Parts: sequence; structure tokens; C-alpha cells
Amino acid sequence: MNTDEAKAGINEHVTDLIDQCPHCGASVHIEQLWNDYHRYNNGDLEFYVTFRCKPCEKLLLKTFKFEQNPYSNKTNLSAKGWGDKYPISLEDDLNNEEKEFFPKEVLLDYQEALRCKSIGAHRASCSMFRRALQSSLLILGANHKFDLIKQIEALESLPSDIKDWAHQIRIFGNWGAHPDKDNLKEVNADDAIEAQDFISKFLLYMFIMPEKVKISRAKREEKLNNNGTEPTE
Repeated sequence: MNTDEAKAGINEHVTDLIDQCPHCGASVHIEQLWNDYHRYNNGDLEFYVTFRCKPCEKLLLKTFKFEQNPYSNKTNLSAKGWGDKYPISLEDDLNNEEKEFFPKEVLLDYQEALRCKSIGAHRASCSMFRRALQSSLLILGANHKFDLIKQIEALESLPSDIKDWAHQIRIFGNWGAHPDKDNLKEVNADDAIEAQDFISKFLLYMFIMPEKVKISRAKREEKLNNNGTEPTE
């Protein structure tokens, strides 16, 4: 197809879609408002299509790619499909209130890992989850002169099960940062999902739950002081 046909296809066939809204997080009806395209040097076209989410009425942008036939002397495009979606939605196992319980440097590493994962940069994502782990261990008292394996093993505050979680995060991170060491050429989405699952549980156990227990204990003690007796139920 030529450029006009590609434009007509976008105008006629993607006026209304069912898609996940990055704002409200639901699978919803989105309505096209506007589109335009960019032509790359190799002849490919990338359309930028703006939609409005019908339920929450917020805007989102999706890209659609048409690929030029490299063996044709004239415009000869084929539909490649949808690409990126903006704003980027960060799938997170931890809510904002919980993330306030762990240190800023750990949060920065964790958030960067989520951003990498959201755009399919799986190696970078696993590497940053590994960095979040190591930042956590240093805060928990690990020796900064040790390598990560020894930091995990030498930290007495880590139960054995948590050490196993930490080693899994370390391995995924090594695959992202040092593929030569594990003979792994590709890190896929499932690896990034597993790494996120392990690090979120690690952070929950080591930072979030202890702080929640402190808050709960403080509330109980305040109630005890006010009432004069501690409830038995």
C-alpha cells in the first residue's frame, strides 16, 4: 500500500478500540482523536495516534508501524502493528504507601527497573532489580567490599529462604549485565517478571513488614495507654 492508503486505514479502522488504559488501568473503550506519521530514512512509516479513554476521559498515545518493502523502488508498505503506548504504565506489585517504607536509593533503582521492564528492556530491567537488591543489602549492613554472593551469605539478618530469593534476583541480574558468564544471549519478559516478583517479596519482607509491625505496635500501645488495659481479642 502507499502512504495515502496507510493513512486511510488508520482513519477508517482504528477509530474505536478496546485497550488497557494506562491511567485507569481497565480494559476500556478508547476513541481516536488525531493521528500523524513520521517517515524514516528506510521508508518505514510510524503513525502517532491519540485516543481518549471513554470512562476516565484522559488522553493516551499509541504508535503504529508500517514497514517499507526494501526491494521496491516505490512506496510499498505493509502493516507491522502496534508499538509503544504512552503514558507508560508501570506494573507494580507494591503500592505507593508501601514504597514509602524502603530507602530512597532502593526506590530509585526499583523504579528504574520497572521503567525498563515497561518498554521491553528486559536485560536492563533485570540488572536494575539486581542493583536494588545490592542497595538493600548495603543498607541492611552488608560489607561493601564483598561481592554480591558473599554479601548475601554473610548477612546474618537474612533468613535462609530470603537468601534463596536474593540469589535468584542476583542470577537474573547477572544474565542482564554479564551474558558471557552464564552463556545466556537473551533475557525475556518472563525472566523480568520473575525478577520483579522476587525483589518485591524481598522488599516486602525486609523493609515493609517490619515498618508496618512498628506502626501497628505503636497504635496498640497508644490504645492501651488511653484505655488502661490491653484488649484480649
